[in-house]
Amino acid sequence: MKSSGVSIEIKKQNRNNIFKYILRSKTTSRQDISLALGLSMPTILQNVKELQELGVVEESGRFESTGGRKANVITSISNAALSIGVEITKNHVRIVLIDLSENILFHKRLVLPYRNTNDYYSKLAVMIQAFIGEHPIDTRKIVGLGVSIPGILNEDGTIIADSHVLNIRNVSCKAISSLLPWKTYFVNDANAAALAELRNLPQDSTMVYLSLSNSVGGAIFINGNIYRGINQRSGEFGHLRIVNNGRQCYCGQQGCADAYCSALVLTPKEEKLEAFFDSLGEGNEEKQAVWNEYIDHLAKLIINIRMSFDCDIILGGYVGCYMDPWLQELQSKVAELDPFEQPGDVFLSASRLKQESSALGAAIIPIEEYIDQL
Repeated sequence: MKSSGVSIEIKKQNRNNIFKYILRSKTTSRQDISLALGLSMPTILQNVKELQELGVVEESGRFESTGGRKANVITSISNAALSIGVEITKNHVRIVLIDLSENILFHKRLVLPYRNTNDYYSKLAVMIQAFIGEHPIDTRKIVGLGVSIPGILNEDGTIIADSHVLNIRNVSCKAISSLLPWKTYFVNDANAAALAELRNLPQDSTMVYLSLSNSVGGAIFINGNIYRGINQRSGEFGHLRIVNNGRQCYCGQQGCADAYCSALVLTPKEEKLEAFFDSLGEGNEEKQAVWNEYIDHLAKLIINIRMSFDCDIILGGYVGCYMDPWLQELQSKVAELDPFEQPGDVFLSASRLKQESSALGAAIIPIEEYIDQL
């Protein structure tokens, strides 16, 4: 019985690996899958047949001949499964719908100031249902809903343990999930954004995602897996102290990176972040002075992270969306602080994704679970 169970698990793992390879490849052939995964052709034939029967892959023509028989083109069926992603922020909600290939099909941003009330959660549920109803999709294909939260969740993702942004503690996620018909997954916003970034990187990547929004946080991925920490508080980079006896942080300490590197440092009043960067690009001297101080402190934070993890760092969050034109300047400042800096050593980049990153990352979680269960 034990041997039979192991055999079944191996077969399931093979099928899963084959499907993931087809997804990543966009178009492939049975022969290519066999060579890439080191599996026998009978194993490939059987598993591709099963995936076709499940309705997640199909044959879509033939490749050009290379001298022998033309190989059939194997592709995934992107609309075989759909997932919803929701990002909750202090004043807005962002919703996306993605397909099996993690393409964003539809997205929307709505004004909804957060309140820990039944009325807020009811409005949120209505907004999500209305968003789905606006588009011609088969709702039976929706495999789940991911919700991005700007805060710390407990180990099993059922309680929002602490959120400075939303000003809540120990709030049950059932306040949201109980109002919706889909299996719901909750995730920290920086972890979700980092998960979305990983789509464009090798699966076994080790990297740090530094989120520069109205608070500073981040996520750590080691060999493609997120490191959450013993208390689910990994990546709290906003509370690394970068200035002795510095500004007061909301956590009660002084000199934390959050007090120097959050987006609010650039727009402390009602000014939009986009307007700040527009003025900076136009050479506004006042904005330039603010920016110079900002990236001086940001460089200190980045080098501390680099010295701790010795890996690539991606700048995301609200500020990361605008960072590309100023990335080289920031890299130069970081290099001045790097005791191991080598010519051509570039480990810093700006987020490839912009506004929908956290919502997309949240939506990816149900898709990944669906794939793992094939």
